[in-house]
Amino acid sequence: MMMLAAFAAFALQQTPEEALARKCDSQIPWIVDGTELIDMELAKGHHPQYPEAREPKNYTVDRAALLAKARAQAAEKNRLILWYCPRVSGLHMYRAILPDRYMKAVAFTDPGVVDLVASKFVPLRMCSDADSGAALGIKAFEFVEPGFIILSPDGKVLHTIDKLRTFNADWIRAALVAVLRAHPEFNRPAGDSVEALIRGGDDEKAFDKASVEQKAQILRRQGKFEEVLRLDCSGTQKGMALLGLQKFDEARKRLEAESSPEALYGLAVIDGWTGKDPSAHLKVVLQKHPDSPWAWKAAANLVKAEDSLPQGPLSHHLEDFFLKPPQGIPATTRLPAENGDVAARRALDFLLRAQWEDGSWRDARYAYWPDPQILPNVFTAVTALSALALVEWRDLAPERVDAALKKADAYLRDASHTAPDQHEETYAHAFRLHYFAKRKETAAFGPIVARLAAMQDKEGFWCHEYQNAFSTAAVVHALSVAKAAGADVPDALFKRAASALLSQRGDSNRFAYRAGESPDNEKSTSSRTPLCEMALVECGTKEPTNVAAGVERYWKFYPRASAVRLCDYHSDGRLAGFFFFHAAFHTLEATRTVQGPVREDSLKRFREMLLAIPEWDGSYVDSHEIGKSYGTAMALILMARSR
Repeated sequence: MMMLAAFAAFALQQTPEEALARKCDSQIPWIVDGTELIDMELAKGHHPQYPEAREPKNYTVDRAALLAKARAQAAEKNRLILWYCPRVSGLHMYRAILPDRYMKAVAFTDPGVVDLVASKFVPLRMCSDADSGAALGIKAFEFVEPGFIILSPDGKVLHTIDKLRTFNADWIRAALVAVLRAHPEFNRPAGDSVEALIRGGDDEKAFDKASVEQKAQILRRQGKFEEVLRLDCSGTQKGMALLGLQKFDEARKRLEAESSPEALYGLAVIDGWTGKDPSAHLKVVLQKHPDSPWAWKAAANLVKAEDSLPQGPLSHHLEDFFLKPPQGIPATTRLPAENGDVAARRALDFLLRAQWEDGSWRDARYAYWPDPQILPNVFTAVTALSALALVEWRDLAPERVDAALKKADAYLRDASHTAPDQHEETYAHAFRLHYFAKRKETAAFGPIVARLAAMQDKEGFWCHEYQNAFSTAAVVHALSVAKAAGADVPDALFKRAASALLSQRGDSNRFAYRAGESPDNEKSTSSRTPLCEMALVECGTKEPTNVAAGVERYWKFYPRASAVRLCDYHSDGRLAGFFFFHAAFHTLEATRTVQGPVREDSLKRFREMLLAIPEWDGSYVDSHEIGKSYGTAMALILMARSR
């Protein structure tokens, strides 16, 4: 009775949206460890609400026993074990709950994935702690959550699929089907009927006997959207196929004539990918089809998370509907590009689709430090970089780019979009300067330079959160770029900044992470030395500088920075995923100031890096919380300037 009363009391506290959102990932019969992830894990001292370190709930459990239970079921049913791992032991992630929520809403609520997992696998949802990780070789950085470890009944690791940063249910289903086909001894059909074959991923066996509607579903799951349009199938199927082809206007007309929950959700998706607020259509799904998984997905994209932003991936442009099926068994959602032209075109297309109607790019959810009040500055900084990227690549799509820039330019000229005296304001203004300098908009410089002058403290620092060399150097570089484009920048700003930078400079050009600390080792300073050395030159200091040595140090430790790219915390000492593109951009800027072999080698390495790391949707990403628009904009700028 007490348990029932407690549950009833909890239910009364929930909004209807929250109650439906909790139904996401409620249909797969997981063996679970009971661990509840927490947003801002490890956030000790960074937020007034969290004075102590925060840890997941129920993290200490007997995972060996859970794995033994899964192995016993796998042996009995002759199935593979699908271990979904939302968190790996370590300090590399502090917001692992975010991509885990995306997986719950996108993959584990999708009927196709639910049916496949229930029909063909023994599903195990379990974090990896030190013991289970050591037993199976699951190591932080090598495996970045969320991801899958596929095991045989005897406990042998057969495949891993991790570093999931593009969320698409059909892609995940296809990846798991590929795993099953690679192990036919564990891939017995779920039944002889068409329905059973489809549930178990045996689509080819089912196709000839399938109904038209079933054929349309099979083809959509393979990304064969044009073939769907040739069938005499429902408007929902045709509308969703048109959505997959990015024919948004045609898709909208088709889906508006339908009443199915998937069609209504599709209208919300179209809103989300054409710059509109999807919430109105999401609410319609809830009202008309509350018992449908599509309503649960919709609710997840309506409910606000701890950072004041929607829990689900739709508004953050992390749920993809424009499927590029995996080839073979993928290890990750990364898909290297064939050449620079392909990489640039796909990245530009993503960035153009990700712009909101008000001209901004605001899929980031870097909302703390100290609270969501910093979001306007984050959005402005990302918008400035995105607009700069479009200017760099205008020739690839002049009409689309000009239309996007018209909106972005108006947004960036309006200083009310920033949050004065909140963290990250320096970057909002610094990146605005880069954009206006590229466009030679001299009239825009004055107010921005004046604001940055007012923000420089008496010791010469510009703070993003606290006094440090790297944010000071980033502002110096932006002011230098603006000055070269015609801005009137008082020399006193550079003189004070030089003093601040030199106060943080140790032996071997190692710069402290923050004022008051001793300089870090070469590895941990490798991401900021090129920027700081370049800034000293731009300040006109008389002290000896060595930008080329800083660039060489960056590449010496690049493998370490690359290993933490998709993590979201200070993952390897002072190397962090959220600093990956910040360091790359400023190191490339430093590279362009030097001559000789160091320059040519560095530019070549940047080109190679940019071909190696795009997602299959064409985007680029470092920390998932800063978002794909940020990473994609940075990558496009790097591509343009390393050619």
